[in-house]
Amino acid sequence: MAGFCFNINIGSINIGSIENASAFNIGRNFLREFDSMTKTNQGLGNISGSNNSFPSNTNYVEDPDGLDMWCGSPDGREKEMIDRLKEIL
Repeated sequence: MAGFCFNINIGSINIGSIENASAFNIGRNFLREFDSMTKTNQGLGNISGSNNSFPSNTNYVEDPDGLDMWCGSPDGREKEMIDRLKEIL
């Protein structure tokens, strides 16, 4: 995933991009709950020959993980959400 496309110039400091779990802080800073989570599913394959056409291409990714990463719930109802996931799995 690409970061924001911008340049920040402060005197002789040049920042080309800020992405993922990056931060640029000046002054007295106290960072709290600074998290970065990511998950990527991707496939790899080959297409060979000439005049190939894929008008109704369908992709399937087998991802057996019921829960890839836990970020917590915004309202603090983690136990209820975990119990519901256990019922599904």
